[in-house]
Amino acid sequence: MRNVNRHFWLGCFFSILLVALPGVRCLEVNAFAAPRPQIETMADAELNQIITNGSGKYVLFFTAAWCGFCKEMLPTLNRLYHRFNDQGLRFIGISIDAGGPAAMARVLEKKHVDFALYWVGETVIDQFNLVGIPMIFLVKSGRIVEKIPGKCSYEFLEGKLRDFIQ
Repeated sequence: MRNVNRHFWLGCFFSILLVALPGVRCLEVNAFAAPRPQIETMADAELNQIITNGSGKYVLFFTAAWCGFCKEMLPTLNRLYHRFNDQGLRFIGISIDAGGPAAMARVLEKKHVDFALYWVGETVIDQFNLVGIPMIFLVKSGRIVEKIPGKCSYEFLEGKLRDFIQ
């Protein structure tokens, strides 16, 4: 008789839970989430300084939050960053979003990258004659060595970067 009573009360308990739970709000998941990635602002002059007067080798990745191919390339570039970072190759992402750094911060919540990504804005489009994005500039000792437009595979970029660092 005890088992019957216990099963009866357990059934009642779970029935009440099923009815009551949909109306109960749980803690917001965001209360425990990591803070939103912050994207710092870089002035046009700072970017120009890297390109024209910088020493060393840079991969500049021009991107925007609304660009599907740009977002697809982020994991590839992150892998390449880990592959070439210890060889002195510096990766810098440049957001040209009109709406400011918040747009790209939302993208980085989903697509994690370990290299620096800055917001510069639309002013660099004309300044550097960006005909489209994604666009990669390979910069060596203050000179743009190559411009690589469009979406590229890991293998293609790895070959380009291997040649570039020599």
